[in-house]
Amino acid sequence: MKNHYNTLGLERDAKQEQIKEAYHKLALECHPDKNMNNRTQAIIQFQEISEAYNTLSKQESKKIYDYSLDRKEIIRNVTKKQQEQEMELYNQLSKEFNLTGTYLTKDEQDTINKFMNRMEKQSKRIRKRQ
Repeated sequence: MKNHYNTLGLERDAKQEQIKEAYHKLALECHPDKNMNNRTQAIIQFQEISEAYNTLSKQESKKIYDYSLDRKEIIRNVTKKQQEQEMELYNQLSKEFNLTGTYLTKDEQDTINKFMNRMEKQSKRIRKRQ
């Protein structure tokens, strides 16, 4: 999901007047009729600008959009913190049990491998979101 504030070049606390002004300025710059050499790109950009304006110009839809942005930020922070905690736990366990130089049973090796794979997958998902 694209950030409508970034699309319009605005801060999150922008007033309705600023939103309208930014939309009109960008709509004129990116209008497909004014960008005949890159018409396809201009159409896509113009649609994004229009969508951002339609969402942010109405008080109710702006509140809902802001709420969803807040939720995503909270989830991103929780996931990041969770990953850091799991990594810290793994490092602590590997130091405590010196996992690199010990002989582990097959079940123990499988458990550690599953844990490491889970950590790696979470790490990839977090990097994708950012």
